[in-house]
Order: sequence, then C-alpha cells, then structure tokens
Amino acid sequence: MANPTYSVLVAGLVHETHTFLAQQTEQSGFQDLIWVRDQALFERCRADASPMGGALEIADRNDWKITASRYGVAMPSGTVSDEVLEIWWREVAADIDSMVTDNGPGIDGVLLILHGAMVFASHPDGEGELLRRIRLHLRRWLGAERADAIPIAADLDLHANFSHAMAEYGSVFTAYRENPHTDARTAGTRAAQFLQRLMESRQRTQVVTVHPPLIYGPKGTASAADPVRTLEAMARQLEAVHPELLEVCVLPGFSYADVPFAGVSFCATTIADVEDARKLLQPLAGEALARAAEGNPLDPPVDEVMPQALKHTSGPIGIIEPSDNIGGGTPGDGTGVLSAFLRFEVDNAAVILNDREIAAACHSRSPQDLMTLTMGGKVDKHHGDSVTLEVRLESLSDGCFELENEYSHLASLVGRSVDMGPSAVVRHKGLQILLTTHKTPPMDLGQLRSQSIVPEDLYMIGIKAAIAHRAAYDPILRASYYVDTPGMGSSDLRRFPYRNLSRPIRPLD
Repeated sequence: MANPTYSVLVAGLVHETHTFLAQQTEQSGFQDLIWVRDQALFERCRADASPMGGALEIADRNDWKITASRYGVAMPSGTVSDEVLEIWWREVAADIDSMVTDNGPGIDGVLLILHGAMVFASHPDGEGELLRRIRLHLRRWLGAERADAIPIAADLDLHANFSHAMAEYGSVFTAYRENPHTDARTAGTRAAQFLQRLMESRQRTQVVTVHPPLIYGPKGTASAADPVRTLEAMARQLEAVHPELLEVCVLPGFSYADVPFAGVSFCATTIADVEDARKLLQPLAGEALARAAEGNPLDPPVDEVMPQALKHTSGPIGIIEPSDNIGGGTPGDGTGVLSAFLRFEVDNAAVILNDREIAAACHSRSPQDLMTLTMGGKVDKHHGDSVTLEVRLESLSDGCFELENEYSHLASLVGRSVDMGPSAVVRHKGLQILLTTHKTPPMDLGQLRSQSIVPEDLYMIGIKAAIAHRAAYDPILRASYYVDTPGMGSSDLRRFPYRNLSRPIRPLD
C-alpha cells in the first residue's frame, strides 16, 4: 500500500528583534531580503542551505501536498511593525481557509520556519502570537478536538526567547545547535521529519519549557565554548537516554529584547508525562545558572587593545566589534573601529560601513575620483560620530555575491545569494572602506572578495560581529581581539534600560 500524501501548510517569518533600537522594521526590511510565497518560495529556497531548504527536502521526499504560504526573512533590526504581522497573517489565514473548506485538500500539518526572538509593536511575543493565531483559526474551522490533533512543527534559532504561548500552541520544536549557525538546514530538516512522524503516528505531544533567571550576552552563546558547549552535550544525552523526548532545545536567548521571557531557556517536546520532562530539564537550568559569569564576558576598550594588536608584524588581525554587531540588529554604521584605525594610523586595513546615502553618492562618480565623504554614525547617536575623510573611489558594484561557504551562518538567513545593494570601495591612505546600501553581517569571506578585497592579504580587518563571523574568519586570522566601542550591541548588558524583563535576573541583579 502506498504511503498517504499529507497536505501541509508551509510558512515562516524570521526576525531577531533588537527592541532598544528606535527604528521600526517595516515590510520593506523583509522585501530587501526574503518575502516570497507560492512558486517563488520553492524557487528561492529549494535545495539551498537555509532551514526552509532543509524542510522542503523532507517535504519532497515524502511527497507532501504543499500550500506554500508567506515566508519572510529580514536582517536583525528594531521592533517589527504591526503592519507586517497583519499582512503575513491575512495571507496565511486565507491559505488555511483554502485548505479546510469543502473543496480544499484538507490540512494534516503545519510547518513554520521562525526565529524565536521576534517582537511586534503590539505583541512582545511575536512567535507566540503567530502560533496562537494559527491554532485558534484551525479551531474555528474544525473545532478544538480536530484542530488540536493537527501538528504544528516549528524550527527556531538558538537565540530564541522561548515563551509559554509558544509551548502551548506549538506541537514540536527544533532549534539550531551551532553558533555560528552552520547547521540551520539540518534543524529545518529535523522539524519536517518530526512533522512527518506526527502526521503518520497521530501521536499527541506536549512542549515544556524551563526558564532560569538568567540572561547571556551574545558572546556567551558560542556553541564551541562553555557554557553552551556543555549545555548542548547535556541535551543530547537526555535525548539518547529518554526517547520520549523528541528534541531538547538549548536556547541561550537574545539579550537585546526587552520582553518578560527574554533570556536563557530550555524546551523539550515529549510524548510522555509533562512533569517528568520538566524535571529532566532542571539540571540544564542549574548548570546554566552556575555558569552565569562565563555567559557574560566583557570587552576591553578599543584604545587599550590596539597597542597590543599592533605588536603583530603580520596579519590578518581581526578587531572584533560586538557593539555594532550587525547580526544582533545594530545598524552597521558604527565608527568605533574605523576611528581607532585612523588614530593608530593602521596600514593595509579594511572596514565595512553600511551607509546608503554615501554608497549612492559614490555611484554618481567614477572610479579613481577623489571625494570628501562624511561616513557612518548617521542612524542614531549610539554608534559613534560620523567620520569625514578625503578618499579615492576604487570600485563600484551592485553588491551581489554568492556565499563561499553555503553552510555559513549567513546561509541560515539568505540561503546562498546575498544582496548588499549598490556598494562602493573607497581608500584613505592604507585603509579600504566598503560602503554598502543594505547592512550585511560579516559571516562569509565572499563579502570582501566580491569587492576585490582579498582578506588574507590584509594586515588588519574590522569585523562587526560577536560570534557569527568565526566560521568564516577564524581560519584566516593570525590573531583576533574583541573591543568595546560605542554601540547598541555592547556585551555589558548593564548598560541597557530594561523595563519589561522579568526580575531579578543574573547578571543584572
């Protein structure tokens, strides 16, 4: 007998929301990166290295009848407007309606690619709101008993701030286990595999979560170092010993979201007793608390670091700037490292600035033109002052490039192709500055190489990141130094005016 063909709604909305930033994220922020549905979703994601690509591989293998609803991805940035939520929901609700009406194919399951730290203007628990709407909409059509038997599988970033609403309305969760996120496709694959299992077996699951009173800064969430390395090992051991746990997610969280449930959490999907599963998670919570200091390392001021870094006679030397960590939502136009390179007269160096205005100005000129440009420090007052320099325009491009490493951290967002928008490279003495239109985190060496900058030939490189750069840059760097500069990605969480975070919480209290 042939295996049954299941009808599955596939959708997603991926955003890591930095709530301390003043600028809202509008629909244009998603359209700049990924905003697709129907056939365009398949064309954009099938066979790529994103979690959606992994999920679609399993869907194809199992011959799902897919309704491809709205899938949106935006770069980390400020609070998402309610308009984005309502546009997404209108389309998803209409697609559900088309499936469950008398003439529709029915609905056997829902697969969502999410992040887990999305905040809307009116809904602090972004993913919880999406899951709630889907589950309640199904109940209106089918009644509670039938609707609650339909499994909803969701894939998360390990920086998710997991909520009780997510646990209530979702059926099974998977999460990335690597940071940098080199396993995003694998996590999407597991979500689809669990959904297939639940549709076949009709097993009922429950999701439990444990929240120690703890928050980790981005540097403390690296998977190759403790505390996350130990926590992930403990989670895999739990899965091996307790097969009733479909997946145990270690979620170090996203610290720049001022919401009540932000911080370190653990969730487990179980087909057995909920309280037993909760007890199994308690040792992970205890271990995470015991390692609170390791999860919150601080950075020395850039001017203290530069004399030590300049002792190296050859490079490349990485100067890592978490305060303007693009992957954490900051604007990418911080001038802290650029200014330091100028003060210390560093030769043969490169930095990247996101400056739409200046990139456009460069595209009105010709290579080799001399220009006086005022660059960076424009989005807000938190990322340093603008820097005015006389420069020579070296090159212009459309800013598009293919990832050198299709499993890089950036692939978890974009798949394989990146669009920085119209870009330019300018030179001031021994310093090259790549100016982009769309902020693009430094997660793949193709970013520089596509602009004829050979990173291995540089003496020093400014890198706006916390952890996600490491898969790309660590193999070529002779040494790297973290530095503290002005910016909203500071590793010192005590600088942020939390108002909604549940207190007391370490390390703030």
